[in-house]
Amino acid sequence: MSVALAVRGARAEMVRTGGRSRLWTVLIPAAVMLPAGITVAIAIAAETFARIPGQISVLQVPTSNAAYWVITVTTVVVALAASDGQACENRYHAGEYVRLAAPRQWPVLTGRWLFYGALGAGAAAVALLTVLVLLPVVSPLVYGSVSVTDPVALRLLWTVPLLSFFAAGAGIGIGSLIRSPLGAAAVILLWVYAAESAAGYLPSGAYLQRFMPVLNGVYATGQDAVLIPPWSQNVALLYVCSLFTAIFVIAAVERTVRHG
Repeated sequence: MSVALAVRGARAEMVRTGGRSRLWTVLIPAAVMLPAGITVAIAIAAETFARIPGQISVLQVPTSNAAYWVITVTTVVVALAASDGQACENRYHAGEYVRLAAPRQWPVLTGRWLFYGALGAGAAAVALLTVLVLLPVVSPLVYGSVSVTDPVALRLLWTVPLLSFFAAGAGIGIGSLIRSPLGAAAVILLWVYAAESAAGYLPSGAYLQRFMPVLNGVYATGQDAVLIPPWSQNVALLYVCSLFTAIFVIAAVERTVRHG
């Protein structure tokens, strides 16, 4: 019964967001095009400098430094999309209809996680492949060594979609707890682009930053990181996925208690 409710929830979210919703017109295109555009623009600029004879030295960039923007932008946009979809339930008292239709609330959240997680994983895979294929073409001198088939790329191709899937779960949790689309988006953006950097200014900040989820997510995929977490890449991946799952579980428990 719970599995059927989760599948039903995923199908309901697919129907609700169909058509010209902001999920398909803004968020999903941004999840693919924004990181790809930033990466390609940087590559073109670097290639331009590299072709100026005797003026500046530009080092060749490996695959382990090619997908940073996909990791840090696509996963964030996926979390934003999931939190927005969840928090929008509170408009027009739609949550009351959901509560009446599904007495147990955690399958509803799980269904939404499955929908946004699968969508986010697909968007991450497309963005990543786009970047890895385009970089050596638009910037052969600087990004010529980037390859879709090297060991780093092969790790990227499964870890980045996996991170996006679990980021969707965290987004669902935040959207359920905050219950405001703008508030949930603010929490996600402030954490990713402000709180993690600001932690470095606290006492023992550098040590604290080694446990931050975004840093661990970048490191877990095989990308170069400024700080190295105190464990292996696989443990870092497990750590981040566990944190994202914990946010979802807390939200599911809170929702169950709130709805009795």
